[in-house]
Amino acid sequence: MIPAAFLLASMVAGCLSVEGERVLARDLTPASAAFAALPPEIAFGYAPAPGARRVLRAAELKRLASPHDLSLEPGTEICVARPLEPLNRDRLLASMRASLANPAARLEVVEFAGFGAPSGEIEFPLAGLRRPPARDPASPVLWKGTVRYAARRRYPIWAKVRISVRSTRVVAAENLRVGSPIEASQVRLETSDGFPGSEPAASSIEQVAGRVPRRPLAAGSPVPLRLLGQAKEVQRGDEVRIEASSGSATVELVGRAESSGARGDTVVVRNLTSGKSFRARVLSTGKVAVEGPARGKTWQSAHE
Repeated sequence: MIPAAFLLASMVAGCLSVEGERVLARDLTPASAAFAALPPEIAFGYAPAPGARRVLRAAELKRLASPHDLSLEPGTEICVARPLEPLNRDRLLASMRASLANPAARLEVVEFAGFGAPSGEIEFPLAGLRRPPARDPASPVLWKGTVRYAARRRYPIWAKVRISVRSTRVVAAENLRVGSPIEASQVRLETSDGFPGSEPAASSIEQVAGRVPRRPLAAGSPVPLRLLGQAKEVQRGDEVRIEASSGSATVELVGRAESSGARGDTVVVRNLTSGKSFRARVLSTGKVAVEGPARGKTWQSAHE
């Protein structure tokens, strides 16, 4: 097999190397001393794509150098190329580890793009990482990355990797229903090695106890943090204590919640004596406080 480094070198043999977005006079000076007499920043068009060549001929070079005088032989041709360099396994691993943000992760690069890339910063975003099939979680997966070069340009690269992470997570010990607060006995902790999850899962019982799932969770499945909501201290139909105050006067009444809410939420409460409804803020389980811009009027509605 021909080494990748040799192939990359042969692609640009006899061409001048160009690193920027445009071919400048200073890039062409090694081909002819005539370019040394020009301002170094004079542009002779765009540089070719990474790994490709561009041939500049005498007539085109003279036209692009105008109004400066450029003395070249009629048959002059200059080849320029933006070279590729072999990808380095250690640099790939460093970029991948930075994206995983888990020093304990076991990471193996099985294969990677062999035709090289332009010189630049290697990036492997988690969005480009595929997941292995459930039946074979240890199989290599494709991870798409890029090399950022010439400020804002990106060159696609790829690698096949094996990833294993030891983690402790909370899993459902039984089916968890939407809206029902989770009890500590309904979940358990599991420590295992496997492919990193696509979303953060709870890692302690304290993170889930008392919270409510936003969708059903089957027994044995991880408990994602994003699917947990705060338990509602007041449920529609509950009898609640109403704390209503105006100035220094404070009274407590009994009412019935007409909507549900967690601590800090605003709910609708009905005064059981007057039958009037008003808004109140949830303070704690079964307790609300009257508040609002028309506080005096609201207090009166609650008190009547």
